[in-house]
Amino acid sequence: MAEPRYRWVIVAAGAVVGCIALASCSLVSLKSPEKPLPTRDFNARLLTHDFATRFNTAVEQTADDIAAGTEDPEIRLNTLRWKIGAEGASTRAASQIVPMVGFLDMWGLTIQMHEFLANGEGKSLFGAEQPRAVRLAANLEREADDLARGLVEPAEFASEKQFVDGYASAYPIVNLSFARASILDLWAHDRGTKTRLVDTLGTLPEALGQTSDMLRLYGNNFTSQALWRAQLAAQESGISGQDVNAMIKHLDERLGRLSALAESTPQLVNGAVRDVSKRADASWIEMMNTIRAERMALSSTVSAERQAAVEAVDKERAAVAADATRLANQIISNAGEEARRLVREALMLIIGLAVVVLGLPFFAGYYVGRAQRRP
Repeated sequence: MAEPRYRWVIVAAGAVVGCIALASCSLVSLKSPEKPLPTRDFNARLLTHDFATRFNTAVEQTADDIAAGTEDPEIRLNTLRWKIGAEGASTRAASQIVPMVGFLDMWGLTIQMHEFLANGEGKSLFGAEQPRAVRLAANLEREADDLARGLVEPAEFASEKQFVDGYASAYPIVNLSFARASILDLWAHDRGTKTRLVDTLGTLPEALGQTSDMLRLYGNNFTSQALWRAQLAAQESGISGQDVNAMIKHLDERLGRLSALAESTPQLVNGAVRDVSKRADASWIEMMNTIRAERMALSSTVSAERQAAVEAVDKERAAVAADATRLANQIISNAGEEARRLVREALMLIIGLAVVVLGLPFFAGYYVGRAQRRP
């Protein structure tokens, strides 16, 4: 009776403690241990994300305008490759974990793209429309320069500009895949390997904002990238938009003819449907009968195997019992023989001892008496 009483006391005490904890929740405040990003790094992150969005939109619009103004299939392929490569490079640059590295990466991308389209391997990609692509690249580079002037101090601008120009000159873009060397490695080497690259990743709200921006940026580009890659693969294989439209039109015409045939000859269609249904039912019944026969055969086989196993176990059990009986009888027989032998030896020993004990005084008295009768 004492245990239930103590149990109720413990439950009541727990309820009281819970109520006190709930009542005092307003006194508890959770604080994130992380420190916020410096103002320059926070501004760099926001400006980089916004500039990457404008960069992607401008490249896409210009590439579409170039493709619409030409009939050359190679130029149209190049516009698709340009959109895929440039937007992929800008998205990767904007997603750098270090805010200033992300901004410098975007800045370096504009310089690399301008040099690639104006004087590099891509100076003849778009034929007569090449100046339009070059103007866009120059405008984007100029916009990145203006953002950098407003982001960093005037004394730092010259060094950052020299660093980005050196990176762009050392690692130019060579084709429309926009394969680029990592600017983070060069930036870390420029500042020394013993220097901490980033002091903080920001507070929790700042990290959530970064994640939201990246999801939005990647989400906006995912559908477009998939569509462009599909178009590029189709055009590279020799399938044009006109071919796709022609095949779709041909398919529509055939479906229309089938629909008209079904409407004009409903009896034929219904007969065909019934015939197909009957065949399907017959096939289904045949399959079920086959499954049933296989199941019965399997069941009989399993039963036979089980009976054989039981009989084998019974035989083995009988053999083991016979061996055990034989062994027990042999042990009992051997034990009886050994016991009889021990009894015989014990009797002989007792008789011998009796003879010695009883005969020794008799012979001693006999010899002593004879000795005394002698004169």
